[in-house]
Amino acid sequence: MLRIIGSFAIIFGIVIGLTAFSSPKTFSSEMLKIQDPTTIGKDQIKQWIQQQSKKKDHYFEHLTFQTTNLDDDDALEVVATLTGGVHIGSFFLFDKQENGQYQLLTEQPWKIEKLDLEQPITYLHGKKLYQTVHRTGGTGVSVEIAVLWFMDKGQLVEAWSGTLKETSTFQDEYYAQLGSYHIFEENLHYFTTTYKRSVDDTKTPSFFKQASSTFTFNGTIFESLIN
Repeated sequence: MLRIIGSFAIIFGIVIGLTAFSSPKTFSSEMLKIQDPTTIGKDQIKQWIQQQSKKKDHYFEHLTFQTTNLDDDDALEVVATLTGGVHIGSFFLFDKQENGQYQLLTEQPWKIEKLDLEQPITYLHGKKLYQTVHRTGGTGVSVEIAVLWFMDKGQLVEAWSGTLKETSTFQDEYYAQLGSYHIFEENLHYFTTTYKRSVDDTKTPSFFKQASSTFTFNGTIFESLIN
């Protein structure tokens, strides 16, 4: 296995991995009132999640959050994450309403290791686009996905997603895919490198493929362009 991983590292070098498209789950929920965003703490957010989340068996040992202005209004949004096992986690977005109450806008089953929303990654059509990387997978499979999203009229809108890194071992075959993206003006260029080889059979040639695709932002999502 060390020989396989070593070969893989040599082939890919310093490729930078950068995401799966899923529609946000948005729903009406009970709201709690808070007057000053600077007083928001983990106990307050824990109470929000317990009262507003559809899921009732959350574990709060690894709760993190950020307060930041994700859109163009004057109110701060609150983003919180919970992490559990290797691929278990949750993402929550709370928005302050006109009456001063905070409402849960969306909840996603995202395992996020680092929450960093201090600055958007870009501005397009007057919208602040943010990146969130989450991890998923299963037995022998690990996938890292980047999601680009923005706030619009009090809703979280997913503009694009793509796989940054995927590795698996199945039926004596090792598989890996690394992805990266680059945004230039209104276009998003996505690049992938795929690698396969037998775990035990060193005589069979390894499979190696590179691909690219281009998407353009239409004001809501990045639409695929035919290359």
